[in-house]
Amino acid sequence: MRIKSPLWNLVGFNIAWFGLVFIGDLFIPVAAVLFIVQLWAFQSTKNELLLICLVATTGIWLDYALVYLGVFIFPETNGIPLWLITLWIVFAGTIRHSLAFLEKSKLLQFFTGAIFAPLSYLAGAKLSVVYLVPSLGGSYVLLACIWAPLMLMFFALSRWILVLNEETHAV
Repeated sequence: MRIKSPLWNLVGFNIAWFGLVFIGDLFIPVAAVLFIVQLWAFQSTKNELLLICLVATTGIWLDYALVYLGVFIFPETNGIPLWLITLWIVFAGTIRHSLAFLEKSKLLQFFTGAIFAPLSYLAGAKLSVVYLVPSLGGSYVLLACIWAPLMLMFFALSRWILVLNEETHAV
């Protein structure tokens, strides 16, 4: 029997988040197993895998850009750590499951991105896994301005992939 509860997806993501942030690269195999179990449990389709790849790639490049611009500094690496790349992949798997309740409301997508996503980075800063420049407050505002439209884009991308898939199967 496959468990398809959004709650399972949320719990899995949070376990991965805490493990990756607190333990780092050593937690990657556990996060990978959680992610693979999620793909199996939710019977992920090709179009969901495409969404996961696109969301994760966008996020990884965004974080690389913020490192390049000097907004993020990760100790012991010039780029972004492997645990953060893994976290982006796991996060991308939440769009159609634990975050699916946001699908119908652009306002909720916007405010979720503006409020909660930056808090994740601030938590990482408080745990000293990332340094935010110039300040926590300034970084929060910058990240809110980035993440609010980014969440809208992620959900628009999800809808677009679904529509594209329907059109492909209709032909």
